[in-house]
Amino acid sequence: MSGGRRQREGLSMTFEAALRAAGVSDRVAEAFARVPRHPFIPDRIWHRGRPVDRAADPDRWRRLVDTDDAVVTQVDDGAENGPGLPSSSSSAPSIMAAMLDALDVHPGQWVLEIGTGTGWNAALLCELVGDADRVTTVEVDPVLAERARGALEDAGYRTRVVTGDGAAGYPALAPYDRIIATCTVRDVPKAWLAQTRDGGLVVTPWSPQPSGPGGVLARLRVRGDTAEGRFVQGLSFMWLRAQRNRGGTPHDLNATADQIRPIEAGQDLLLDGTVVLPLMLMLPAWRFGMRRSPEGMVIWLSATDSPSWARVYEDRVEQGGPRRLWDELEQAHAWWDQRGRPGVEEFGLTVGARGHTVWLGSPDGPSWRHG
Repeated sequence: MSGGRRQREGLSMTFEAALRAAGVSDRVAEAFARVPRHPFIPDRIWHRGRPVDRAADPDRWRRLVDTDDAVVTQVDDGAENGPGLPSSSSSAPSIMAAMLDALDVHPGQWVLEIGTGTGWNAALLCELVGDADRVTTVEVDPVLAERARGALEDAGYRTRVVTGDGAAGYPALAPYDRIIATCTVRDVPKAWLAQTRDGGLVVTPWSPQPSGPGGVLARLRVRGDTAEGRFVQGLSFMWLRAQRNRGGTPHDLNATADQIRPIEAGQDLLLDGTVVLPLMLMLPAWRFGMRRSPEGMVIWLSATDSPSWARVYEDRVEQGGPRRLWDELEQAHAWWDQRGRPGVEEFGLTVGARGHTVWLGSPDGPSWRHG
């Protein structure tokens, strides 16, 4: 299918070759070549917390758009005078390509996208399916949905843009061969599994940590009421708004430690993404963050199933509550290290009647329940 105003220029042309070199399938690389990014990006974007307006600085706007980086397209859910927290973006093209490759969509299939955003990914899906009528995309934010609908129509794609809660999917056209989410979830919605054809795929960013700083890309094959598959890679996406959680107050604030002990290089354990991602998969029911203290940066750990907590300084850890979170983290790290430090792509996820279970190697290998 061809969009009405497509131009083979900018990011689409140069990026096609890079995608092929990285091993992305020819069909996905060709879709990027046919569908440029910039027609889907709004005139105002944000870079490093500051707005960049196309009318005021068109060259900078275009340079930011023509990169393999995420582009923030909305802050504070569109509210005025907020703190400037990103609430919608155009994802990094290489991440989009990896997700579309994992989706393995074929011509003529029925596809549901959760999180329309700018509409660019929906346009790419239309190219891969070959029929815009077989692609449905759901966006919770009515302003974003309307803008994406207009961009898609201007580009020649008469696809279905639905304004609603993506957690509910879109049952009117179910079952779908493929469901792809462009937002992180902790609980894969049952509606997505129910609306996927038996043998179909759900591809979604997933994180066991509420409002966690990063997550993994899950590729799940649906069989009956169960979905199962390996993680593809680590990534970071904004949260599905129905599951978005700003975090709440960590349990350690104003708390007196039950235990204080010295440690070596403790903070490094949580600052290295290649280490902390596997630890997140292996250790359920906790979250972490950072704050400044009179002694410098402190990393806090807070349980989500009890009032347990830990504070990690450069030279010591303080702990409180019924769980010794730092001890659990050290034990998980030692176990992972002894097994050769398996990467996230060696882990997988089963979603079913027993909730969410992460496993290593295969579903009958070592496993950890995440609710």
